[in-house]
Amino acid sequence: MLEVKNVYKGYNKTEVLRDVSLTVMPEEIHGLIGENSAGKTTLIKCITGIYKPEQGSILYEEQPVFDNPEVKERIGYVADYNEYIRYYTVTRMVHMYECFYKKFNKEKFNELNKIYKLPVKKTVGALSKGQKMRLAFMLEVAKEPDYLILDEPTSGLDPVAKAHFFEMLINEVEQRNIGVLISSHNLEGLEKICDTVTMLHDGMVERQLSMEDMKGELVKLNVVFEGGAPKGVYEMPQILKISNVGSIYTMVVKDYDEAFTRELKKKGAGIVEAVDISLEELFIVLEESRKPE
Repeated sequence: MLEVKNVYKGYNKTEVLRDVSLTVMPEEIHGLIGENSAGKTTLIKCITGIYKPEQGSILYEEQPVFDNPEVKERIGYVADYNEYIRYYTVTRMVHMYECFYKKFNKEKFNELNKIYKLPVKKTVGALSKGQKMRLAFMLEVAKEPDYLILDEPTSGLDPVAKAHFFEMLINEVEQRNIGVLISSHNLEGLEKICDTVTMLHDGMVERQLSMEDMKGELVKLNVVFEGGAPKGVYEMPQILKISNVGSIYTMVVKDYDEAFTRELKKKGAGIVEAVDISLEELFIVLEESRKPE
């Protein structure tokens, strides 16, 4: 189990993380989302032992990660920007990993490369950003870690490569029972694979829920007003966002219940239909609701 307990971290007297706690279990894919500057990358660098928190603790199976090589060997980390030794070929990078990591599985790397098709004789400096991201993912997975920590791992990948990435990540979790923490702005992708989501805002944990419960926080409705919605609808406090195409109004609603439906019908609604809200829609609505009018 990976445990982050009451972590504080700052730079030059400016707090970046404040009292952050989360847990990643084996066999779990845990999503980390938030606006730019929410503290996601700083948290990940604390979790991987690159930064030392000012307060709090980060434990892997009850062992501290910071300044602990044995624990770090059990962690795979793909950063949002991966830069290796530029004049090394891909083959030489694989050999270096074989020397550094006792569990490194060259056969697994080669199997993954049958899908990603990296030119192994090319130097790292000659690879594109997307190819470097693929290289980082394959190297870290081939270490056969107990936990994978991924920061924007689909950055630079084309749609086909993204689909392969998510498929391989799920397979790795299922086959080896690893735990995964993944931060990404690709919320559509996270929605398909994550069991749990932690939402950071301004360096603090704002929400931490299962994917099902996260999406259940808000309800999306399609509502028909044949003659147009009256002004009173726009003033209903439960409605966080409303738009329309003709007589069909799409609403995102908090604290939804049957009483809200009855109130809409009193105001002239003919049809009130609940539809699925995506994680991306939910995130956007929550972000917009914070902005002062």
